[in-house]
Amino acid sequence: MNAQGKRSRTRRNVDTHHQAKELRKKLLAEQQKGSVTVVRNETVKTFALYWVREVKPTQIRASTAYDYEDRLRRYVFPYLGKVRLIDLKSNHVQNWLLALKKDGKSATTINGARRVLFGMCKHAARQGVIAFNPVGATDPIRRQPNEPTLVKDPWSEEEMKTVLARVEESALDCFLHLMLLTGMRPGEALGLRWEDVDSDKTQLWITGTLKQERRITSSGVGVVRTIRNPPKTAHSRRALTISPVLRDALVRHEMSQSVARLQADQKWIESGYVVTTSVGTPVSLSNLRRRYGKYLSSIDMRYIRLHDIRHSVAKQALEQRVPIEQVSQALGHTRIDTTKQIYAKHVPFYTENFISVLGASLAPSFNEHERIPMVDLKKIEERANNVWLASPQES
Repeated sequence: MNAQGKRSRTRRNVDTHHQAKELRKKLLAEQQKGSVTVVRNETVKTFALYWVREVKPTQIRASTAYDYEDRLRRYVFPYLGKVRLIDLKSNHVQNWLLALKKDGKSATTINGARRVLFGMCKHAARQGVIAFNPVGATDPIRRQPNEPTLVKDPWSEEEMKTVLARVEESALDCFLHLMLLTGMRPGEALGLRWEDVDSDKTQLWITGTLKQERRITSSGVGVVRTIRNPPKTAHSRRALTISPVLRDALVRHEMSQSVARLQADQKWIESGYVVTTSVGTPVSLSNLRRRYGKYLSSIDMRYIRLHDIRHSVAKQALEQRVPIEQVSQALGHTRIDTTKQIYAKHVPFYTENFISVLGASLAPSFNEHERIPMVDLKKIEERANNVWLASPQES
């Protein structure tokens, strides 16, 4: 079968009847081993587009499939797109990884593209298009310690307080209060609806996330639209308590949104979202990032990414001795190991507490009255004598 599901046949010619019988035995044996491949002329690009447009949408979200296609077009097709899939070898993949690295792509970007190519080749191997997955014979690119990264150091407690104190007069008032006082993801804050907040504003529920879906048309043109998806995982669907400070921010925002509704008049669109544009429509993440960057610049605040605010909240909570299990649950992590891996290493308390507790438990016993270590003086005297006897005689 080819990528479109049509049967394809391959002919092999031999000179004698005996050779034909031997070839048949060989092919049957290879078929039993699962190593028979069909000779096909599809390139990496043509098969990948079939895989990402026809196969993957039945297994993953459409937005994720669009992201896969975007990575393929950006990082795979320019290098490997014209290679016949059956000719793709591990050395091609290795050279491709090195070429991306030479072109200045980060390890995160390269390994993300590698995972997509791996998935495509895995499907091809399962379908018998290729004998094995050549990507599996390569290793991911290791991130170097000095490699530049977009991730910024989290805000300190004082920086977080400064932002909260100054943002009240800004259009980002409600959004940044949601981020800084709950640790929710940016898309979760944008996807919050008024129906997800109880009437007393004491609790809210994370029921979805707003994101930009970048769809690639058949002509290769990208089209972006804002959509609301279910939460990232089952654990991401969670309830969070609203603190008094956040409640005040929500009340202020509800009032300002009522004023905006009156000013917009017929242009207002009732979307039901908490964070909206001046006409009630959902806010796109890209527009929000620009507005956020300008706002930080206007108050001379150190820039960190929107997702780094989440890191700041987690770090602050752990430094305040909030149990890591509670932090993990509030952040919506599936496993507590995720919380530990990302955040615990950045919190000095864990190391300091380990050293102090261990040191106290293994410290020598002290005389209750003199507060000096209780030692055996006789043993010390014997040890000194042994050292003196073992020393060479002075001339």
